[in-house]
Amino acid sequence: MALNGAKRLAGSLFGKAEMPDLGLGDTGKVLPLRPMMERLLSLDREAWGLYAWSREPLEGKFDREQKLQYQRKAEACGREEAALAAAAVMEAGDRQNQAEAAAAEVVLGVPDSLAKSAAASMKLYVTTPHTPVGGGQVTFAQYVEPDEVTIFMDAVEKAEALATSEGLSDLLGDVKIFDILLAHEIFHAVEFRKENTIYTKTERVELWRKPFSNKSRLVCLGEMAGMAFAEELLKLPFSPYVLDVLLMYGYHGAAATALFEEIMEIAGENGGKVEEETC
Repeated sequence: MALNGAKRLAGSLFGKAEMPDLGLGDTGKVLPLRPMMERLLSLDREAWGLYAWSREPLEGKFDREQKLQYQRKAEACGREEAALAAAAVMEAGDRQNQAEAAAAEVVLGVPDSLAKSAAASMKLYVTTPHTPVGGGQVTFAQYVEPDEVTIFMDAVEKAEALATSEGLSDLLGDVKIFDILLAHEIFHAVEFRKENTIYTKTERVELWRKPFSNKSRLVCLGEMAGMAFAEELLKLPFSPYVLDVLLMYGYHGAAATALFEEIMEIAGENGGKVEEETC
């Protein structure tokens, strides 16, 4: 069941997950969540980079070392932009009084986290509907150019309920899932505003040799940088990629299990060490 179903399911943490006809079945294998999270949290940065590359359409054109080089540059870009975003928040706090900050926040009210403050300083319009309009897909969050970020609260609430019921606070700390989703989407807004200068948009790969030259962007660079941005901005003790499985588990345990096993395979780990749940 595992890998093909999981690959159809989720492109990345904040993309759209295709729920119908997963090829997993309602009675597919479901592993307990906490042991899976423990295994995911033990993976190193290189493993998560290879996972991100597995979602890249041009993956086959690069060897392992090339992928890791791209990863390092993308993550450095994300961390640098996070530092700039944090500095902008501090400067905005010095310039604005409380009333001005609340007005800039638009939807979120007075900021209670650095991610929300960063969204406010960039004057992003943040909406928080329960679920997307229409069926067929589960969407966790999205950025729409030029200044709109949407966080779908059904996904957040399901993941938070699981984190509570499974006792994951000792693993994940007290960082809010909402803030991690928001921080990632903020980076995509940064990319839009710096399209002509930021590494994730200016780096291109030559697909064909001259005279039939065609250079293409690498989609995974923006995703890796976005994760590094969220990790740095929120000072996370883990890679935001671990939430892929947690978020999906709230909708489909078998699909989340398949995704976990795919991640373990990419990382060179044996996912079978987690015992299957019985009902």
